[in-house]
Amino acid sequence: MPRIYLARTWRTPRLLLVLFTLESALTIAALALFGIASPNLYRTKLWADGYSLGYNSSPDEVLLAAANHKSFSIPLCWSQFTTTWNMVISVLSMFILIVKVVMWVMKVFWPVVGVAVHAALLAVYAFGLHAQLGSDTSDPLHENRGVPWYLTKSCKLVREQGHYGYCMQARASLAVTVLMV
Repeated sequence: MPRIYLARTWRTPRLLLVLFTLESALTIAALALFGIASPNLYRTKLWADGYSLGYNSSPDEVLLAAANHKSFSIPLCWSQFTTTWNMVISVLSMFILIVKVVMWVMKVFWPVVGVAVHAALLAVYAFGLHAQLGSDTSDPLHENRGVPWYLTKSCKLVREQGHYGYCMQARASLAVTVLMV
């Protein structure tokens, strides 16, 4: 029976070090941005701002539905699940990065292991990206079938409310997620 050959060394180890450095910078940025946003620094504020501007549903619909004993599913882009998911994957990414570097130094981070680890990271970050770009169709009068308003409109719209920085931070967290994917 023929032996299956799997490479045990990287062809360009210097490139791998550069990629580890880039990944560490992005992971630290993700930790900072998602850590600041957790648990709900600006998500509900931007949701309410979008409603007042006529771009999406209102966060008050959750309370109204509960008072009327109706079910209401919070749009994925405004849910606590998305905020928690992003925080968890950024912490997990830092842990995985540390383990990868230690494994590389010990010469057991083989390319096949790298493929498996990076495929898993790609999957979790792709879902995080999907959640951040989710539509809001919970209110038939204010349906938003595209991405959240703060990604398509200017953040200057919420400068008077004092939410300009929150809008920019939400955009930055999306940019970091795109780069991590």
